[in-house]
Amino acid sequence: MVFVWSIYAAWLVLIVYLTVSAFGVKRDTEEHIAQRLGLMFAMILAFLLPRVPMFRFVNFAPVNAVLSSIGVIVAVTGMAFLVWARQTLGSNWSQIVSAKHGHELVTSGPYRYVRHPMYTGGLVACIGSAIVVGGGFVFLLILLGVIFLWRVGAEDRLLARQFPDEFPDYARRTKALVPFVW
Repeated sequence: MVFVWSIYAAWLVLIVYLTVSAFGVKRDTEEHIAQRLGLMFAMILAFLLPRVPMFRFVNFAPVNAVLSSIGVIVAVTGMAFLVWARQTLGSNWSQIVSAKHGHELVTSGPYRYVRHPMYTGGLVACIGSAIVVGGGFVFLLILLGVIFLWRVGAEDRLLARQFPDEFPDYARRTKALVPFVW
């Protein structure tokens, strides 16, 4: 049970960090309330679905200590990568796909390896969490996976418009989510 609580504690710390670090970011050039609501709805749905009788099979935690340890390490590694990416973005970060006032193309830190390291880190954290806890994290992985795949395309199009001289070369030399693969 300590592994399960470790996962929830790590996510709580991550959410608090992301919330606090959102203060002082550059303002979005326009509001996208549908994106904000869609992300919130997906997270709520992910934790409601395991309560539906036909989906109870995903409630498999706790598993053995070795697999749980691996899951915690994977989850924390994903979260650390996400935090590194968030720190590197600085005031250019946005919860939604949106241009910022004074937007800059960030290509350093984890952005040297993938164009969307926060999504990579988030998905890795969900995989580790699903190994340990199952339930909502299984559905969170699926739902966020779909949302993140959409956002990769949307952000790439936005960055191509915002940075027509720099982004195409950056996109050619840097994979989207998985280093050296995609």
